[in-house]
Amino acid sequence: MKEINPNIFRTYDIRGVYPDELNKKVVAKIATAYANLYSKSQKIVVARDSRLSSPPLHKAITEALVKAGKEVVDIGIAPDPLFYFSIFRYQFDGGIMISGSHRPKEYNGLTLTIRKPNKGISEDIIGEDLEEIKEQVLKGEKIIPRTVFGQKGKITTLDPTEDYISFVTARINLNQPLKIIIDSGNGACGFLPEKTFKRLGCQVETLYGNFDANFPHHLPNPYDEKNLLDIKKKVLETKADLGFAFDADGDRVAPIDNQGRRVSGDFCLLMLARQVLQKKKGPIVHCMRVSKAFLDEMKKNGVKTYFSVSHHNAVIDKIIEKRAVFGGEVTYHFLFPLDYLGDDAIFSSLKLAEVASGARDFASYIDSLPRYHISPEVFIDSTDEEKFKIIENLQEYLRERNFDFIDIDGARINFPHGWALARVSNTSPLIKCRFEGDTKERLIEIERKTLGVFKEAGILVTKKTYLELGLEE
Repeated sequence: MKEINPNIFRTYDIRGVYPDELNKKVVAKIATAYANLYSKSQKIVVARDSRLSSPPLHKAITEALVKAGKEVVDIGIAPDPLFYFSIFRYQFDGGIMISGSHRPKEYNGLTLTIRKPNKGISEDIIGEDLEEIKEQVLKGEKIIPRTVFGQKGKITTLDPTEDYISFVTARINLNQPLKIIIDSGNGACGFLPEKTFKRLGCQVETLYGNFDANFPHHLPNPYDEKNLLDIKKKVLETKADLGFAFDADGDRVAPIDNQGRRVSGDFCLLMLARQVLQKKKGPIVHCMRVSKAFLDEMKKNGVKTYFSVSHHNAVIDKIIEKRAVFGGEVTYHFLFPLDYLGDDAIFSSLKLAEVASGARDFASYIDSLPRYHISPEVFIDSTDEEKFKIIENLQEYLRERNFDFIDIDGARINFPHGWALARVSNTSPLIKCRFEGDTKERLIEIERKTLGVFKEAGILVTKKTYLELGLEE
């Protein structure tokens, strides 16, 4: 067997090109190692996205789990919302999600999950546990399944769709039915968002709801503006109240307002926080990329806020620790502990629809939100082997020179009139950077100063970075 690339094991999941890096033999080893690590966990949910490589990987994983004595609960092609809901609703012991998320079609990946009875939720396997699975897989020897005495493997099937729709819609109250456009991008969400909104009496039309592993229209990645051209056009043509573009596995959603504009993650975070705080005042958890405008409003209203590592596991842990009422990331991940603590883009879209249904004009409400001048997110090339060390070096550089910065996830440098951030991409060999200033002039000043600091700290800033920020080197 070809040597396994250790870089397929990321910080929070497993991602690789099929079949060179991720193939049937590799995923069978991973599934067996997972079964061995959680030998007492019996009922394991397996779901997959719509990629061409997902069926063979699905077959290899289910066979490996059955050999290890597990009961595989197969829910077929399903987005993350159905996957996590199944574990939560039916109290299954864990799960394996087969999905390449927002990566190009030649990629695929695995998310390994285990239920935490003490928290009442499931959590993705990360950190030391994922490292232990990695070590077993990379040893190069055959992994023997360790079955618990009397445990027999089998496969059962389950369709949780109806239970899911009933559960989430029971937690939503729209002031009025809305006209909504959905873009599923031929990903795993399919027509599920449409069915859910129709249960609430909305008029819904779905673009690209059929599963198609070739993603013929655009990649299902709503964070990239070029993937939103069709839904923007459709919202304007049909005079819809709003639109929702989902990613491939249904854990991120970008709203489109009634003027055909993408609503930024910062604005979503602020609108949803306001909505939750009307119900109950309490702490809020957010990622490192959050706008200072958000933090300023929360401080003005006496709301405690906490930075978190950018991953729903980390945000959930911080929510539980701080007894927060809401949490989220500007990359369109939102969590609602007062209703349902799942990393679920469909539920997030329902909550955003609640906001829109209560506004006389959704676009006008968005235009009224406070904002500062923020840069696009720019990416600096690195390698998976070096990217973490680069950020460690930056943090050390800043400490030695007494910079005011936050090191929870990368380095967010605080300036009197804004901030700058550099952090590792969890899924790609990149350093991600973002900048914000109270004014356009302050933003440019912060960008120039910070890029100089990055260079001195050993980050490979090139002419490309300056061009992307609209600066001259």
